[in-house]
Amino acid sequence: FPCKWIIWTGGEPTIQLTDDILRQFRDKGYKQAIETNGTRRVPDLIDYITCSPKLNYASVKTRIPKLDEIRIPIKKGDVLPDISIFPEADNFFVSPIFDNDQINWENVAYCVDLVKQHPEWSLSLQIHKLIHIE
Repeated sequence: FPCKWIIWTGGEPTIQLTDDILRQFRDKGYKQAIETNGTRRVPDLIDYITCSPKLNYASVKTRIPKLDEIRIPIKKGDVLPDISIFPEADNFFVSPIFDNDQINWENVAYCVDLVKQHPEWSLSLQIHKLIHIE
């Protein structure tokens, strides 16, 4: 298959991933990304780390000192965490929480307002939900 990227996601992928598995794919020329909640250390063989912590934002720093992106799920009324509590990251995103698979436009509008007020954050939308792809 011509694709050269693998994204490890679903549940908490660091629970199942081993250095052995990652090494096998790396040795075949694949780059590997992970989407984690930050509750566990990320293996060194990962090329791109996205972290979407649910709680205890500050504790992520102790396990993952450098990230490619932080993504925080936000609903209307949530307080945007102070960016300094997170590990060093290249990108910081807020992502509006949907109601199951339904767009919650109040949450979307709230997130848009947050990124206008805090330009160090960007908006991340789950496009597959917006265009109804399952």
